[in-house]
Amino acid sequence: MLITLLTPRLARWFNYLPTGWLWGLVAYLRNLLYDRGWLPVYRVGIPVVSIGNLSVGGTGKTPLVILFAQQFKHRKVAILARGYRAENGQLNDEMRVIQRHVPEASLYQDGDRVALARQAEADGAELILLDDGFQHRRLHRDFDCVVVRPEDFSDRYLPQGLLRDSPKQLRRAHALFSYAPVAQAIQLGVQPLVSEDLRGKAVGLFCGIGHPERFKKTVAGLGAFVLAELYIGDHEPIGERRLRSFYEKCKPLGIRYLVCTEKDWVKLPVTELPILCVSIQARVVANLDAWKNLLQKIEKRL
Repeated sequence: MLITLLTPRLARWFNYLPTGWLWGLVAYLRNLLYDRGWLPVYRVGIPVVSIGNLSVGGTGKTPLVILFAQQFKHRKVAILARGYRAENGQLNDEMRVIQRHVPEASLYQDGDRVALARQAEADGAELILLDDGFQHRRLHRDFDCVVVRPEDFSDRYLPQGLLRDSPKQLRRAHALFSYAPVAQAIQLGVQPLVSEDLRGKAVGLFCGIGHPERFKKTVAGLGAFVLAELYIGDHEPIGERRLRSFYEKCKPLGIRYLVCTEKDWVKLPVTELPILCVSIQARVVANLDAWKNLLQKIEKRL
């Protein structure tokens, strides 16, 4: 009865509250079971570095995984991932992006990352990078690296907010990373790379990522004029028909190129349309000493 008296916006918020409480309770109990040793943790004989986060959506984990892999390219690196939305046994979009940048790394994708870690060790890997591993506590990790957003410290649990774990769990982290100033975090910056100079050019932008507004800001920062936009669901592929329809709407606006993220690029159908891919390269821009110290600790463990 009370909900019917609320405004529609407040009613939606009120209805989400029980689910948010439930998500937080489940996350708390799950972490408690691992903390008390009541759920088993499995080890392998080689170092494991986890790169994870607290929230859902694009927080920049993939560029950080690539950065770690590049730092240890003198070693046999294995990268493990669950493979969200992978189809027909193929690598998902994020793993295909990683493969483009670090082809020398061995990639493993499956829901059972303990089995993947054992397989990687048997295959001769010297170092495991566990993608999106902060909540995957079944596999022991030697280093927990977490990408945080300033909003994480005041956000709410899913589905009311974006949190899937409490900021209190950061006590388990060995290093924090952020693309914005956060106390004690190693700050990252992004360097967008594209094959054509976009300054002064009109473009149509399309992408299927967690935070498309960030990508639009990146493209505008390259000097392009974004005159048309097409946003699809996170990880969702865009079909040839939909892509061509978008391009036909762009042509009367004088648009020369369509622009997408690298995650979208690796899923594109074969097409002759003028599409440019913007790659994002992560680099450390602040707290460099902490970054070097972390790399030295990992190397020492190796």
